[in-house]
Formats: sequence, structure tokens, C-alpha cells
Amino acid sequence: MLETKIARYGNSLTVRIPSALARELDFCEGDRVTLRRRDDGFVVLRSPRARLEARLASVKEPEAEISVGRALGAESLE
Repeated sequence: MLETKIARYGNSLTVRIPSALARELDFCEGDRVTLRRRDDGFVVLRSPRARLEARLASVKEPEAEISVGRALGAESLE
């Protein structure tokens, strides 16, 4: 269990998430979350990440080009 303070941010109030916990939960600045009210407080729930973002995260590094010898015809680019 962690304890933190409520702070003011403009006209709203904020709850800071300690950096160690944010890293553990893989929270990043700009992530969307949902707040769900409970009897004695609230719960922060991660919103499902966009499908595109999830797919891009799974993309591997591009493969290196393979040399097949010197150009033989018009395919050569100068």
C-alpha cells in the first residue's frame, strides 16, 4: 500500500502516482485511464490501448537488406 498527497492542478485535484509504481504498471504520460467510484474512494483502471498501438508494439525491427551481387540492367539506381 502506498500513501500520496492530493494536489491542486488548476481548478481540479490530482493524485500523484509514484514513479516506481507507474513503471511497474507500465503507465506513461498521456495514457488514458478510467476512474471508478467505490464506497470509500475510487479505483484507477487502465483503458484498453488502441488496437493500432498494440499492433505497432508487436512489430519487429526491419530486416537488413541482402546483397545479391552487382546490378545487371536498368534496375541500378544512381
